[in-house]
Amino acid sequence: MEIKISEITKLSERILQKWGFSVEEAKLITANFIEGELTGKKTHGLVRLVWMKKQIDAGKINVKPGKIEIVKETPVSIMIDGENKPGLYVIQKALDLGIKKAKKSGLAAVGCTNTAPVSGMIGHYARIATENNLIFIGFNNSSGGLVPFGAAKELWGTNPFTVGIPTNGLPVILDMASSQITWGALLLAHADKKQLAESVAIDKDGNLTTNPAKVVDGGGLLTIAGHKGSGLALIVELLGGALTKSRVGTAIKGGWGSFFILVDPTLFRDLGEFKNDVETAIKELKNLPKAKDVKEIFYPGEQSQKLRQRQLKSGVLEIPNQLFTDIQTFLT
Repeated sequence: MEIKISEITKLSERILQKWGFSVEEAKLITANFIEGELTGKKTHGLVRLVWMKKQIDAGKINVKPGKIEIVKETPVSIMIDGENKPGLYVIQKALDLGIKKAKKSGLAAVGCTNTAPVSGMIGHYARIATENNLIFIGFNNSSGGLVPFGAAKELWGTNPFTVGIPTNGLPVILDMASSQITWGALLLAHADKKQLAESVAIDKDGNLTTNPAKVVDGGGLLTIAGHKGSGLALIVELLGGALTKSRVGTAIKGGWGSFFILVDPTLFRDLGEFKNDVETAIKELKNLPKAKDVKEIFYPGEQSQKLRQRQLKSGVLEIPNQLFTDIQTFLT
């Protein structure tokens, strides 16, 4: 069904406030959900509202009033304790503080610890950074689901690596999980009773499976590019987790962790010249001879950002009927 963006935004905010979140928390969390819908990343869209309710009911998310705490700060760094509030809120607040530092010092390193499940769509934070003419380099870990290369059991989260680079137009945004599919895509397949692609997941016995139910029940997702994806996942686990005093694997307990770096390009050169060179690189990429059946070559984030613009212009989103029904029941 089609629904106005403004209408579904207000509905989500009302639900979150009903659950105990403050007005500000509800707005920032909803903004991330809507970003997922706008960019076609529905695994990180409003379906996460349903998943969040389960986490709240399980006592894994703090909805009580209170502010996040700055535990350590320097002119070029800041460490945030999220007080077990959702990462969607904590990371955004930390980003706002980091942007101010980067604008003043040219560079900011930001860490978040004690964030509750649901970090949201990290590309959303990267886009906001690029709109402030900053480069974003982010590492975010989560609880298990990803199987290290050579192992037969999951250990790390799907651990996304995210980079945002400002341009004269749509930003370059690389936002990729270390697994072949995201955990959100797995949950959607499970809910819709759809089979997975071959060789992307294993069951609890370490055997390849296309049945999402078997993956959810003690199985795990395989990494991109074999050992290379596994190496990337470990780096994200260490920087997003160990560096921020957050959970690492199962041996070190804690909440989900986030670490990102904001860089002002003017530390090195004129901003306009930098953007022009980025644009030149993009044009060279897009003008390459195209492989068979390829109509256009896209740079990271281009298609999702164009979709975002189109949907913002239309003012409406397409939401599955069942999901909308599920969301509405939260108000009864």
